[in-house]
Amino acid sequence: MSQIPALTGGRALVHGISMHVDHGAGNSSKMYVGGQAKAQVAAGTSHENTTTEGSMSQYIIPAKTLVAGSTIRFWAAGVVEDNNSTDTLTMAVRLGTSTTVTSNTAVFSTAAVDVADSDIYCLQGIIQIRTAGSSGTAVAMMSYQDPDATGTAPKWNYKSSFAVDTTSALYLDITGDWSVANADNEANSEMFVVDIVNPST
Repeated sequence: MSQIPALTGGRALVHGISMHVDHGAGNSSKMYVGGQAKAQVAAGTSHENTTTEGSMSQYIIPAKTLVAGSTIRFWAAGVVEDNNSTDTLTMAVRLGTSTTVTSNTAVFSTAAVDVADSDIYCLQGIIQIRTAGSSGTAVAMMSYQDPDATGTAPKWNYKSSFAVDTTSALYLDITGDWSVANADNEANSEMFVVDIVNPST
């Protein structure tokens, strides 16, 4: 990764697969200009044999990346490898500053679905920052297909204004939650892509 040193305002562009921009002298944090921020190239964490909600895929958005008008676009897909009887699986999207996943805002949550072996799920959505700062706000929209053998008809979910601290690192997680802990209950995250786009002005 190389650096272009001669830019106005004491800022420098850092370019490579992703592009960042320094916030200025004395501040080592960098901000995404825009584009793909995350592409999961291997399967995520398998969620199995537990009733504790846990992360299956995660992306950490660097502090001060987001400004008013920024959008976070995400896609996630996976498969239920194994299932016990009528036990159900709930999927969720969480965003927040805590390293404890369940302490962060549940931006979206699917219904508790009685899944079967080899069922697939798909989640995609947009989170838009309305106001930035330690007391920032955001809204979101998600389309999702509950786990099913061939995928169910897409459902839509809108999240009205919720709090988001853009001055801190933000944890974006796709989580799973089984109704019963059983060795046969296993769901895997196979794809997770995150794009971050900041406004041009």
